[in-house]
Amino acid sequence: MKSILVTFATLLVMFTATARAADDADALISLDKQWGESVVKGDTTVSAKMLAEKVVSVAESGITGKQGTLAAMKPAPAGTRYEPTDYKVTFINPDTAIMTHSTKGADAHHSLHVWSRKDGTWQIIATSTTPTKSGK
Repeated sequence: MKSILVTFATLLVMFTATARAADDADALISLDKQWGESVVKGDTTVSAKMLAEKVVSVAESGITGKQGTLAAMKPAPAGTRYEPTDYKVTFINPDTAIMTHSTKGADAHHSLHVWSRKDGTWQIIATSTTPTKSGK
């Protein structure tokens, strides 16, 4: 009987951890979509909240930090949509996740973001984008 209880408790802990990770993955995907929309609009206020002070950003134009990333943001042409696809979120620990995804459209690219949760708030601590040739 004792081994059944231990097994049940172990399964309960594993199920709870899996459910929390799924909830956190959904939350991070939602945050990424908000961030992407803010970039399309050129809204540095939203992006400034999501980027950690010491973020490292790697893009086609080079390597920058938070200020350089924000300074490079310009509103996209009218009608531009943020179209992310194929999200994958991998947790290194409960407060660190690696996210990958792609986007479609005129600015199609592949992205890699490292998210870190500090004091209950998720922020991007590293990001990299690679343009796609196909636009898909």
